[in-house]
Amino acid sequence: MAEKPITSPIEAPEHAPDLRRLRLLYGIIFLLLLAIVARLWYLQVVEGKELAEQCRNLQYKHIRRIAPRGLIEDRNGYILAANRLRYIISIFPDDIRKHPQTLPRLAELLHLSASDLQNQLTKWVQQVSRYDPMPIDKDVDIKTLIRVEEESFDLPGVFITREPVRYYSDDGLCSSFLGITRPITSELYARWKSRGYHMDDLVGIFGLERTYESVLRGQAGETDYETDARGRILGQGQEIPPIPGKTLKLALDFGLQKVAAQALEDTGHHGAVVALDPNNGGVLAFVSWPSYDLNQYGKIYSKLLKDPAHPLINRASDSAFACGSTFKPITATAGLQSGVITPQTQFYCPGYLRLGSRLFHCDEVHGTTGFYRAIGASCNVYFFHVGLLAGPEAIVAWAKRYGLGSRTGIDIPTETPGLLPSPEWKKKTGRGPWYPGDTLNLSIGQGYLRVSPLQLADYVAAIANGGTLWRPHFVNAIIDPITGRVQPVEPKVRGQIGFSPATRQAIVQGMEMAVQPGGTAAGIAIPGLSIAGKTGTAQAYSQGKKEDNAFFICFAPVQHPRIAIAVMVEGGGYGAQAAAPIAQKMLLYYFFHRSQQVALAHR
Repeated sequence: MAEKPITSPIEAPEHAPDLRRLRLLYGIIFLLLLAIVARLWYLQVVEGKELAEQCRNLQYKHIRRIAPRGLIEDRNGYILAANRLRYIISIFPDDIRKHPQTLPRLAELLHLSASDLQNQLTKWVQQVSRYDPMPIDKDVDIKTLIRVEEESFDLPGVFITREPVRYYSDDGLCSSFLGITRPITSELYARWKSRGYHMDDLVGIFGLERTYESVLRGQAGETDYETDARGRILGQGQEIPPIPGKTLKLALDFGLQKVAAQALEDTGHHGAVVALDPNNGGVLAFVSWPSYDLNQYGKIYSKLLKDPAHPLINRASDSAFACGSTFKPITATAGLQSGVITPQTQFYCPGYLRLGSRLFHCDEVHGTTGFYRAIGASCNVYFFHVGLLAGPEAIVAWAKRYGLGSRTGIDIPTETPGLLPSPEWKKKTGRGPWYPGDTLNLSIGQGYLRVSPLQLADYVAAIANGGTLWRPHFVNAIIDPITGRVQPVEPKVRGQIGFSPATRQAIVQGMEMAVQPGGTAAGIAIPGLSIAGKTGTAQAYSQGKKEDNAFFICFAPVQHPRIAIAVMVEGGGYGAQAAAPIAQKMLLYYFFHRSQQVALAHR
């Protein structure tokens, strides 16, 4: 009989599993996995670009390469502003954070304060970036470079680069208009950051450097350098070369500029000279004396500020003076155009004009004097009569047409409008009523009148060309150094004088007589060259002392004018003695020696 299998009852577990706890555990694991996935998504999608850049920064350093500024050259190709290379020591803020021992040692090598460097670094990180290099020392000398290079292994995050910096080859003669480049200010950086400017950029702060900043600046490039874990550069990677700025081709003739500056310096006085092309307003010469070396600007700035000669003042366009008898062609225009005189009108000059109890003097007794001789011999009494007959309103109206009392619009940032007084102006400024004596003073360029040498040159250029008042300009063309494309700068007309051909002819004939025997500037006549000129002497006060400023305006040749000149010599005395000879030297160079000098310069 078969045995029955032995069976035993299944015993229930002592403690049944708690399903709620399992579910909780599974939920926690699921949430952790979900958090990990979410974090991975956040790191890859949201912060992916930034983390990738940080990772790349561990392998490469991005060095911004400054673009060379565009050249500035004269009409004959002589370079007035170029570039030279300088060495710069910089640090990477992120590397300094990782290796804090670098900063004190670098400060010691450069003889700088470690705390000051730290403050600069903090400011740089706040305003720029911790990944962009911060320049520490610019234009480093060779000895300093050697010291830093010798310890480069122990200076992680420190590197040396080269960049172009402005150099001026104008012999210190063009500081009044070239301008200068200086580190960008915080205020300017905040405004220009969107244009691609960087905190350590150099920008033009006055002169042509400022006006044409966007043209001269160029476009920065970038070079990647491979680094090790300590931030030391191992080799060069990808490179985006900088694009140099464009070249400014000026109307200026540097040879003429040198002649004018030397002639003015030889007088032993301060002053200014402006020469324009009367056919388009191009600036041929622009001298303010004394001048200074732009390459030393930063080093000598405080000295320049204290210099009693005030070399920082641009006397050619930022200063205005009573211009004396060089104003008389304007008074003549008012008289002729209003019909109160004709070229045949005569007045008697006893050497003075009595107005009430006051005498207004002339330089000599001219006797009976006609229009042409009145200009040529500069008879004050003649123009006293013209002024009284025409009236101050007519004189002021024609002076405005000649551009006086307003800025010329020249392509540098600053210039003075001067001062063109009138009865309305005198009353408005609380100086009392306008007297006949004010009219006499205005008629001969004295009294409240203030005119810049630039305005004088522009106004005589308008007489030369038949009545067109041009906007003076330095730049003739902008040249792309990469393509060679030349972009001409079109001259601009400010206005038309509006005088009749007969009026102009009469004034020019009188100005010609000034440079002929019996004229005030007969001594500067040049055989073979017809010149129309006008001398002027104006009373002024300098440091409480009365002195005479010398003036001379002219253009040549008379029939087909190619140059118009205005000269001002502070304290020079008579215009014929101090100012006119400067113009003569310029004319001799421009018409008889210039072609030889240009040929020599291009050999």
